[in-house]
Amino acid sequence: MIEDEIEQSQSLAGSSKNTGFAGEEDIEGQSTPAKDLGSACVIAVLAITVAVMSVRLDVPGSVYTAPGLLPFMTSLSLFLMAIFLGLRAMRAGGAAHFVGGAWRAITRYIAEYQGRRSLLLIVIVVIYVILVGSISFDLRMPTPLFVFRLSSYEVISIGVITLIMKLYWKAPLARCFFVSLISIEVLASIFRYGFAIIMPESF
Repeated sequence: MIEDEIEQSQSLAGSSKNTGFAGEEDIEGQSTPAKDLGSACVIAVLAITVAVMSVRLDVPGSVYTAPGLLPFMTSLSLFLMAIFLGLRAMRAGGAAHFVGGAWRAITRYIAEYQGRRSLLLIVIVVIYVILVGSISFDLRMPTPLFVFRLSSYEVISIGVITLIMKLYWKAPLARCFFVSLISIEVLASIFRYGFAIIMPESF
């Protein structure tokens, strides 16, 4: 009985080797020099963006207490790692046909349904950030009990999040609106009455 079980386990192990089974830790074969070079480019762009934004932050005291010091140091380390990764990928031949391969990967991504949904979400988020950063108002509506305040952040956020939930959650419009309304109002109230900040903070 025991010998039969041992033979069965050995046969299963042999069949898994023959079929080329790869566990979760076997990721070496999934990476290529071209992919590493593309990752290095994305990380470098992200690091430069964060570094520029951190430098533009106000410095109320010395440079050692600047709010952008930690993001700048983090982005600098990421940029250095991106350089090392890119150089290693280029030495391994990742630069050969990199542009053509990247273009083919982008076209395949756009051709897929999930890829188009992801791109649509990115576009909506970018438009949302632009609207929040360019439109600013704070309405005050007195009531018998308190003064109700409504900021541009709340109006824009409720509308955009309702749209996103309708597109990706597929729930009824009224449910998406009420979930968005409750979430945004709770968040805005916490910052307005708890921290005396009208979101976003720059307003």
